[in-house]
Amino acid sequence: MIRARRAVANAEAAQQAAEQAAQVQARSKPLAARVGNITDPQSRLMPTRRGFLQGYNVQVAVTADQVIVALEVVQDTNDQNHLIPMMSATTQIAGHLYAATGDDRHRVGTLLADAGYASDDNLAAPGPQRLIALGKGRDQARRAQDDPLTGPPPPGCTPRQAMAHTLQTEQGMTLYRRRGATVEPAIGNLKKIIDRLSRRGLDPARAEIHLAATAFNITKIHRAAPA
Repeated sequence: MIRARRAVANAEAAQQAAEQAAQVQARSKPLAARVGNITDPQSRLMPTRRGFLQGYNVQVAVTADQVIVALEVVQDTNDQNHLIPMMSATTQIAGHLYAATGDDRHRVGTLLADAGYASDDNLAAPGPQRLIALGKGRDQARRAQDDPLTGPPPPGCTPRQAMAHTLQTEQGMTLYRRRGATVEPAIGNLKKIIDRLSRRGLDPARAEIHLAATAFNITKIHRAAPA
């Protein structure tokens, strides 16, 4: 009889504890599916080689001689949606320069972009000729070395197949290698001017990075000018 009473008491206690836990859970607020940064709600978590960073994604278009001609600050972690806007901005700026100078160096040649911009839309979009990597640079270079191709892409291939063919030619790989010697040093030197934002918000971030890019270009032009 004593054991039966203890069993009933334990069952009642367990039921009471479960009811209390359910009441506490009902009163508590559910966890948010998305968590914002209270210091800068417009910023986003950006993936980098060293992990995640709270900030913005900066899109930069650079000339062959490392002058920044177009720049945008965005909240997207993915670069694919920004190739066409940056390509349009670059083409427009080059058009203004060519109209003012008549210098063929101010015409857009071949645009070079890394694999982060590889998408069917970006490959097929109208506009200047472009080379967009379809994978890691070392794999791309190895394919071009081990199985080189010649001539234009075969008829009837898709934009992605055509790009893969071009990148496997000696001319295509030679031209694409210039990307690492143009935009990467420019981005690295821009980060030396501004490696951390001092203001918060998307518009202030744009203004601050544009100011840094202006300082970068002035320094670049000053050093290139004859003494």
